[in-house]
This record gives sequence, structure tokens and C-alpha cells, in this order.
Amino acid sequence: MVIRILSIILYAFFTLECLSSNYPFRTWTSKTGVKIEARFIETSGDQLTIERSDYKKFVFPLALLSNEDQIYVRGTLKSLSQTQTYSKQSQTPLSSSEALPIWSPAIISNWWQENAQNDWSKASDRLIENLRDIWVNKEKRSAREGRDFFSWFDHWRWLDLMNQLREKGGGESLSTVFVKIGSNPELRKIFLNALHPEDNQVAALYIFLSIAKDHPELVEQYGSLAVAYSVVFDQPFPRTWPHHQVARNDVPFDSALPSSRFAEMVNAHKSRQLEYDPTQLSVTELKFVVDHRLPKSELDWARESVKLRRASFDKIFSSIKYDRPRLEGGIFRWPYGDYSLGSIKEKGGICVDQAYFSSMAGKAKGIPTLTFVGQGSGGGHAWFGFLKNPGRWETDCGRYENQNYPVGNAIDPQRWKLITDDELGALARGEKNLTGFRGKAVDYFAWAQANPKANFYRESLQRARTLHPAYIEVWKEEANWVKNNISDLREKRNFWDAWLKAFSNTVDLKIEGQKNLADVYDEMGNPRQADRIRSLIVKQNRSGRFDLAIKEGAEQVMNLVSAKNWTSAEKAYERMVRDFEKTAGGELYYGLIRPYVEKLVSMDQKKQALDAIEYLKKRKVLDLGPGSIIALEMDKLIGQIN
Repeated sequence: MVIRILSIILYAFFTLECLSSNYPFRTWTSKTGVKIEARFIETSGDQLTIERSDYKKFVFPLALLSNEDQIYVRGTLKSLSQTQTYSKQSQTPLSSSEALPIWSPAIISNWWQENAQNDWSKASDRLIENLRDIWVNKEKRSAREGRDFFSWFDHWRWLDLMNQLREKGGGESLSTVFVKIGSNPELRKIFLNALHPEDNQVAALYIFLSIAKDHPELVEQYGSLAVAYSVVFDQPFPRTWPHHQVARNDVPFDSALPSSRFAEMVNAHKSRQLEYDPTQLSVTELKFVVDHRLPKSELDWARESVKLRRASFDKIFSSIKYDRPRLEGGIFRWPYGDYSLGSIKEKGGICVDQAYFSSMAGKAKGIPTLTFVGQGSGGGHAWFGFLKNPGRWETDCGRYENQNYPVGNAIDPQRWKLITDDELGALARGEKNLTGFRGKAVDYFAWAQANPKANFYRESLQRARTLHPAYIEVWKEEANWVKNNISDLREKRNFWDAWLKAFSNTVDLKIEGQKNLADVYDEMGNPRQADRIRSLIVKQNRSGRFDLAIKEGAEQVMNLVSAKNWTSAEKAYERMVRDFEKTAGGELYYGLIRPYVEKLVSMDQKKQALDAIEYLKKRKVLDLGPGSIIALEMDKLIGQIN
């Protein structure tokens, strides 16, 4: 009955009108047991209005609700006169007579004239308090949210970062250029939209302003390039850059500042040495051009010596002759000293050197590139990908067709962490260019991050992921909030169910949701359902993302070993070997076999460890032929047992 009533009065349109920010999302239950997750909006007589996170409203008689929910509504009505306020002891928001003016270029120009540099901190505090005052007032928010609210919020974000920079003693010489860019909302927005929660955002601002100060005539035209340098160089490169199979001292390395690198790239573009016009690429694409520490001599060599154009750039991988004697001798680390591009071209290399050469040569020529590593049936392999055409990435250049790779792992240079399947797919589809609704989603996410303790924090996150359903950073932020703030296990379950719907076609994120959902079922006292979900992870990914299936299955095996349940551990191990023997290869060895055997040895179960090795040989699971990487690794493993 309640579903019928709700469906009749459901608002069948998507709206960006103001939501009540004073009331959190919760699970509502009818007297017949029907449930819906929504927030309280208002009552009118005996009619209740609630709203789901997708902005769909439902109006129905209050009497249809459970007694518990009716009590909640009555308690809510008593507090309607109480308005959430935000104030600091030394700060007072503008009064209603001093309402924040409608944003415009002229207003912002006046703002900079009226607020001296020494007043920026206090002005920033007043501004954020007034923005919060607008947000929690339904009438004010309705009038400003879709008009100029986020323009003022961007102004606050810009100020707040500068105030943090000045506190660190690094912003005084950059004040003039800071004001200039602060008066240029388009350029400022490129920078703000590119920021990630894991960035060193203050350092990124310093780099961006330094580039703008050093090259004022270039930064507006090449704004995305300047921002790309800012979000890549805001944190130190990994100590193992470019990879762990070469000595750091052998790699040509330049500590040139991002500002100098920016100028060098612009000059290369103006002299027509680049395959792409950097003014036509997004920050997301350009960060895969600038993510290196090569000296100018290396860049010049690549631009002069590598003749391949963008359309046929995939052939560069095979242009480096394969050094088979190194592989057969088990010499996986570069043995020839100088690791310049010219030296690699002369001496050849194994796959990791081929991939490095290809990626660096591409970056020198202005082509976004990234390096992949993965485990095939014969062990590890490296290859590369590049932006072949605008919006179209080719990600399997040099990937061996006779090897079975579930996925290649690549690094996001903005965070120096692995790129997820979802992020790589979005990159390939051009979805990381945050415009339109996706750009609005960034605004709501930033607003939530600026107000982590506010009662509208979760609402802002939910608004962001509604506008951009695949916005994984938002989902992860909300997941942390749910874990730390929600005690209702049904609500936790509902969240992870929603996660699974959002990422049903993204295997790694789907598995993350399944694992968390299984944990919730454990908390709910339903271990059978939890085990069913965990078993499903392995079953669903035997032939696709078997690397993730092996990881999940290996956790279960290792838990049995830790519990000294030797017989069950052995059976589970052998079952996994049978399940993945035809597909997994290196993933099976590194994900299950080696850690299982090493754990048994550490617990003085050498006979069971030897049995595990013999079981592999009996079933002829791995490629253990001469020169095989796994064969060499297996010899080392057996040596630990004997």
C-alpha cells in the first residue's frame, strides 16, 4: 500500500533545489515493513515529505510510518526553530543587513581592493562563516546554491590555501600573482578542480604561483600544463623512480624546478617538437607527460632520435632489442651503468627497459604515456600505454599475447599510487575531464571536505556522487564516514549495497564492496552469508580478474594457517591451485604459493611446505622451463625449505 501511495506522488524530475541540510539520511520504515533511505524535509498537516539522495521526494501520511519513525518526526518538529550556527569565538558572520553580495567580476575586483593582505585570514574566516550561514538557511540556500554560492566558495578555497602557505612562510613574494589569478576565475578553477584529497595542496599552490610569477605571459594560455606540474611535483618522486630494476645513480636525473620544466615544454611546443598541443590536453592527460625527472639532454635526444609519430608510436617498444642473455642468466637489474635513453637504444634491454624507454621518449615528445606491470604465466612483464588520439588511450603496447595478464598495474603520478580499474577506464573514456555535472560534483565534494564535522557533510558527499556516480574519491570518503559514524548495521549494509550497484561493472571496486559487505554480515551475526559473499568473489573472478580472486582466496588460506588448521589449509590451498592452474601463472605464485610456503616454513611445517611444492609439480601448474623467471624464484623458495 505504501509503495503505491509513494509512487503516485513521486516527483518525476531531477532537481537541484535546496535540500534541508539540518537532517541526516536515515532508514524509514512503514508499518508494513517497507523501507526507504531518505531525509526529512517538512510536514504539512498530517502529510510528511522526505527526500532520497537522488533528489526524488515522497509525500505520504505520517500515520503510515512505524511508531519509531513517528516519534522521530515529532522530535524533529520540536527542533525546527533551532538553526545550526557556525561561529568562532573571535569571528561573527555578516548580519542579514550585510548579506554576501551576488558574485561578479566587479565585486571580486572590489573585494581585493578592500581587503589588504594582512586582512586575508580574517576575511577568509568571515567568508566561510557566511557561506555556512547561507547553506543551513533553506531560503538563502535556495536563492544562492545554483547561482553564485560556489563562486564565493572557490574564492574562499583560494584564500584558505594562501593563508596556509603564508603560515609556512612561503607566500609573501607571491601575493601579487596570487591576487591576479584570484581575479581570473577560469584559471583558478582549473587549479582547484585538479586538486586531489591526497595532494600536498599548499605545495601545489606554491608551485602554481611560482610558475605564474616566472612566466606571466604564458600561464594563462598554458594553464593546464602549469597545473599538471603543480599536482605532480607537490610531493617527492618515489625513491624507486623510475623502477626498482636499475640503480638510482645510473639514471639521468635533473633537479630542475617545475617552473623551468614548464618553460622548456612550452618552448618545445612553440618549436613544433611535440606530438600534441599541450593547450588542448586536460590536466589529467598532461600529468602523464610531465611525470619525470629527466634532464633536458635526454629530452632533446628523444626528440631528435625517435622518429616515430603518434599514429605509430606503439612500435617503439619493439625498437629496443630484447636482451635474452640477461633473462636466461637471471640478471633482472640493469647491469651496464649509464641508463640513458641512448644507452638503452644501443645495448637493448628486457621488458622493463623497453617500457621505460618507450614511456620516456613519449613524454619527451609531448605524448601522455604510462608504464604497466603485470604477472603472466611465465612471470612478471612490463609494457606501456599512450594517448593515441584525443580521448583514446592504447594500453597494451608490448603486452605479450601468449601471456595471460588479468590487468596491468600503472601508477597515478599525482598520488604515486596504483590506478584503479575504474580510474583507468575513466581515463580511457575521457571521463576524468571534470566538466559539466562532473565539475559540479567536485564543488560539492570540496564543500564537504571544508566542513567535515557539519551535519550536512554526508549530504554534500551524496550530492557529489549523485551528480557523478563513478566519483570514487567521494564514495571512499563516505565509506570512511559510514564506518566511523554509523552504528546501525542495516544502514551500513544499505551503503555497501549501493556501492555494489554503482560499481557492478568495475571489478576491483566491486570486490572492495563485497569484502566490506561480508564484514558487515559478520557483525550482524550472519557468518554464513559473509562466507557466501567471500566465496563468490573467488568464483566470479576465476577467468577475469583472477589476481583479485587469488588475493581474496589467499587471505582465507592464510587465516587457516595462522589458526594452525593444517588440514583445512592444505585442502583450501590445493583447491585454489586447481581453480587457477590454467590461467594464473605468476599471480598464483606470488599471490598464494610463495606466501603459503614461507608461512608454513616460519611455523616449522616444512613437510607440508614440501607437499605444497610437490603438488604443483605433479599438476604441472607453472612455467618452470629454462630462463623462466618463476623457475628461478621457485629454486629460491625450495632453498628456504631445505
